[in-house]
Amino acid sequence: MRIWDCHCHARGTETGEEVVRWMDQAGLDRITLFGAYPPSMSQPFDASDPLRLDPFDASGRPGGSGLKYTREDVRAAIDHVAKVQAVAPERIYGMIWAEPRAPGMVEEIERGINDLGLHGVKMIPDHWSPGDELLYPIYDKLQALGKPIQFHSGILYGFGDSSRFCRPALFETLMHWPRLRFSLAHISWPWTDECIAVFGRIQAAANYNRERVQMWIDTCRGTPDAWRLDALRKAFAFCGADHLMFGVDTSPADLPRNAPVHVRKDLDILRNELGMPQDQIEMFFWGAAERFFAA
Repeated sequence: MRIWDCHCHARGTETGEEVVRWMDQAGLDRITLFGAYPPSMSQPFDASDPLRLDPFDASGRPGGSGLKYTREDVRAAIDHVAKVQAVAPERIYGMIWAEPRAPGMVEEIERGINDLGLHGVKMIPDHWSPGDELLYPIYDKLQALGKPIQFHSGILYGFGDSSRFCRPALFETLMHWPRLRFSLAHISWPWTDECIAVFGRIQAAANYNRERVQMWIDTCRGTPDAWRLDALRKAFAFCGADHLMFGVDTSPADLPRNAPVHVRKDLDILRNELGMPQDQIEMFFWGAAERFFAA
């Protein structure tokens, strides 16, 4: 059975050769690899440094991160994940980490996809909401390019108090870009029912045509073991295996340790708790991600 991990975070220092070796050790056939978070976006905020002030704060936007976003760092992160992907493009699907407040972000997305062959965008709502107007140019560009966005959704253990921007209901706005495929990670835990309800709304917007439903659910953990069975049971029953993707949520170096554990636990739930047939299991571990990235 082929296994595609749809949720892996680059650290910015790994090589493509290392990533392939770790994938082999983990028993993974393919991964979706998110570009590293650019350095200028991850350093602690120093209020005494005027060069690190976020212009959104200066203009009165509440709750900004206080970071100065640089195009140079954005470009470096994109170039790194593209270089890793180039070693094994059939096995590593590189994604651009997009911060909408970074200068030149739309142009860098277009460069990363058209010139470097990357497959789409990863985003974490961090003191911006999915419906904010500053996102519209990114949505427009990706819809035009036919490439997807993978969003963080649900409670967030980093980025300060930004979980209030990651509620799954906030992503309902994506229905206004009906040809833009997107996924919500972690089944939006702890708001898993809300995530599944949003899928229902998106499905209704597509007139229940499965080929036009633009939303997928990235089931990488976030749901602890105590919630996992219930969340997967509901998601399979309501959304269907063809829109549920398997994910690990770790770095490439940690795949050999973490991926087999996640595969084993989810396979046990699907086979022994839910009684899923083999074709649906294979859809979960491979086919749904393949459909997500299909042009």
